[in-house]
This record gives sequence, C-alpha cells and structure tokens, in this order.
Amino acid sequence: MKIIILDTSTNFLYVSFYDNVIDKVLFQKTMITHNNHSENLIPSIEEGLKENNLELKDFDCVVTGNGPGSYTGLRVGCVVSKMMAFTLGIKLKALSSLLFIGSGYLNNDGIYAISSVAKKNYKYLRVVRVNNGVIDTLVSDTFLDEDKYNSTINQYENIQIINEDNYKIDSKLIFNLSQDVNDIHNFVPNYLREANS
Repeated sequence: MKIIILDTSTNFLYVSFYDNVIDKVLFQKTMITHNNHSENLIPSIEEGLKENNLELKDFDCVVTGNGPGSYTGLRVGCVVSKMMAFTLGIKLKALSSLLFIGSGYLNNDGIYAISSVAKKNYKYLRVVRVNNGVIDTLVSDTFLDEDKYNSTINQYENIQIINEDNYKIDSKLIFNLSQDVNDIHNFVPNYLREANS
C-alpha cells in the first residue's frame, strides 16, 4: 500500500510517500513556505511522483494533518487531500497536526508538549505521555495565550518541548495513529478558533 502523507498546518510544508508494505519512506520533503502552501503543495507532490516514477493512481491512501494550525494552510492541505481521495477513490485518513509534527519523538517514553504558533501571542498545544509505546493525551489540542501555555506546561516535571525549532516527523507512526475519514464530503479541519480571532 502506497500512501501520500501531508501537513500544511504551520509554516512548514511536509509531503512524504510511504510504502507500508516494505515499511519505507519513498519520498520526503519539508520546506518553509510562509503562507504560500497553495503554490508549493502540488509541485512538491509532482516532484515526488517524478522522482519515483509514480502516478497518483498508484496510491491507496492519503493522510493529512487536520489541525489545529494556520487557517489558510489547513484549508489548502485538507482540500487537496479530499480531492485526491474523492477523484482517485482512495482512503482518506487524518490526525491532529500537533501529533503529526511531533510524531518523530513519540516512539520514546516521556511527557511531550507539542506546540505550534498561532497569531497574536497565542499557541496551539497538545500534551501527551508516552509509556511503553502507548500514547496518552494529557491535554487535548487547545488554543492558549502565552501565560496559559506556560502555566499548563509547568504542571509537568521533565516535560520535553516540541515546537517549530525542533519538529520531527515519523511517517510510519503518522499512518498508524491516523483515523479513517468516513465522510469525505463533510470532512473539515479542526481550526480551534475563528479565522479573524
């Protein structure tokens, strides 16, 4: 099974092709795009197709981060994912963009605060505990000002901070954590806030 994995929730655009039959990443691209994911997402997918001599019809599934994060970025990623799933007749899967961007750490035990930047001194945050491969959510995806963010993470000892300076992504774990989207037409991102708030 070949899978397209993408996230457009932050300034980082992420695209990978993952083959879970041979458990291998076939293509991976991460780039900082500063609010122009719409100009870079499709060319990045095309680059991966060309590099691997593949066509979109060769894929069985698309996995997307569905927020929280950039309002425009999420719309771009989710629309592209929905259109691929619908037109190709393949499975659509989704998961929290915070789990997505922190996935590279979640094979190791510990407590992790995964955050991304929102506007006006706010952050998106999720706190998880990993113990023997089991990931438990301590704080669900939330939208916090700096003071509330700091008071939340300070409740935990030895917490590891994951943010835009040290995101790490694991395609295999993303695929394993993602959930099936059963109603493609009504699938919408988890914005957590209004566009202008």
